[in-house]
Amino acid sequence: MSTIGDKYILGQGRSDHDRLRVISEIHDGATRKLLTKAGLRAGHRFVEFGCGLGYVSRWAASIGAEATGIDLNEQQVAVAQELADEEGLKNAKFLHANIHEHGLEAESIDCSHSRWLMVHLSRPVEAMKSIYAALKPGGVMVCEEADVSAVYTEPPNAAYLEMIELALEGGKQRGVDYTGGRRAHLWAKEAGFEIVHVDAYHPHYVEHKHKGFWNWTLVTAGERLVLEGTLTDARLRELEQGMRVADEDADVLVAHSRMHQLIARKPLRD
Repeated sequence: MSTIGDKYILGQGRSDHDRLRVISEIHDGATRKLLTKAGLRAGHRFVEFGCGLGYVSRWAASIGAEATGIDLNEQQVAVAQELADEEGLKNAKFLHANIHEHGLEAESIDCSHSRWLMVHLSRPVEAMKSIYAALKPGGVMVCEEADVSAVYTEPPNAAYLEMIELALEGGKQRGVDYTGGRRAHLWAKEAGFEIVHVDAYHPHYVEHKHKGFWNWTLVTAGERLVLEGTLTDARLRELEQGMRVADEDADVLVAHSRMHQLIARKPLRD
């Protein structure tokens, strides 16, 4: 794994592709409803920042939007373009760039989307200002950002509790805020937006293949945590096993991060 630009940890390889697919399975239904509420429609110019493998961008293209996905991970951008080409989506393209230097023409897009992005950035307000500049007057920014502190199990599981503490402290050390979803509306107002809509949803599982997502995330981030000295390899394995106990027990409820949803509008000119 590597860190580029704004302290964003980039996953690599097939395993991370599978993890992104699971994120899509968990969250895309809510994302599509939110983008529909925001007014995304055929003919709109749509940009997804932090697009990963482009699940949302490809959906936007499928309903007739002119969709562009932007991501720091060059490998994922290439795969996203391949998938769009396989689906015959000529109105979907993918670019290797970052949110601060995206290269989009000023006031050229109708709608933007990001998910799980701002909480990974040390300068979320500046990132939103960059989006603001690219939006047409009256255009909308749609964000879905996490509050990782909302992850819990019932009954409580010690490994999960420690994992959350490690995640939040690790974020602070990298200068990012993994509870930031609850503040996304404030970031947007500081960036100059008008707040149109706020909401949140909170996935819970007792039995499902997605129940163990956070254990998978710990394993994905584990190499970084060990290199940073946050964990020993032996302790990482102990936490992984402890979380697996909860994931495999149908009497244990696992709550994922609470996802805060935001629709914010760039004001029309007088």
